[in-house]
Formats: sequence, structure tokens, C-alpha cells
Amino acid sequence: MLYGNPPKVLMVRKNCLVSGRFSCDLAFPGGHIKKDETYIDAALREAWEEADVFPRFVDILGVMDVHETSSQPKLRVLPVIGILKGPIDAKPKDSEVDHVIWVSLDSIREPRLVFHPIRGYVNGFMLPGNMVIWGLSYRIIIDLKQKGYTKLTTS
Repeated sequence: MLYGNPPKVLMVRKNCLVSGRFSCDLAFPGGHIKKDETYIDAALREAWEEADVFPRFVDILGVMDVHETSSQPKLRVLPVIGILKGPIDAKPKDSEVDHVIWVSLDSIREPRLVFHPIRGYVNGFMLPGNMVIWGLSYRIIIDLKQKGYTKLTTS
């Protein structure tokens, strides 16, 4: 989800108090595709469920290339990029998420060793509030910055 100029991307932090594979990780709203759902339907539903972004306020720009997690078991992710039609008050809507943040693409720099509250030291980028972008989320942001969102696949 993108908004503004310079563009900001919507990210959620997976709840730090809930034990799980992605605890305390900054990520994009997302999840599994349900039966009879397209990947775009799933992306819009997840943004609604996790960050209170009403689907009607989003224009889909397209999709990026598939990205994979580096840890086992590998997860394949198809990032769907949407742009908001106007400002919204995104906020956690589900107990799976404890924080919602807009991150300026221009603010993301080269990774360095930073402290993640659950994982210890990781190669990533530290945001205010001791939130860390690392791993798959970091790679997707860098790919988005390098390739731009005007050259997305729309089919």
C-alpha cells in the first residue's frame, strides 16, 4: 500500500506478545489466499483485517515479482501494490498486529547490524520506536525502490 509524495509504504508489526514465526517483525499486511479468492482479493482483505484499510479506498497498481523467505520452510510471497485514493487512519484491527506505520521509501538505507527485540542482531534498518525492517520485507522495499512501482505487472 502506497500513499503520498514522496511515497510511503504501509507496514504492520506482528504482535510482539504473540509467539510465532513473525513475532515483532515489520511486514506488509498479508496472508494466505482463501478458497475462491484471487491474490488481489486476498491482499485487500488482509489490509482490511490487519490495518483497517477499507478496500474501496485502494486502487491496485499491479504486482511485483514473487519473493521468497530465506528461512525454512520457505514462503513464497506475491506483493500486490495498491495506492490509496486519499488519507486514512490506518491502525491495528486484529490482535495479530500491534502497530501500523507508514514508512517513507526514501528513508530506507543500506542494511546494517541492528538489534531486533525477538531475534537479536539482524542485518536490517532501524526505524524510530526500535522497529526493524529486515529479511523479506527489507528485500521487497529495496526491490520496489530500485524497480519503481510504475513498472508493475498488471495481469
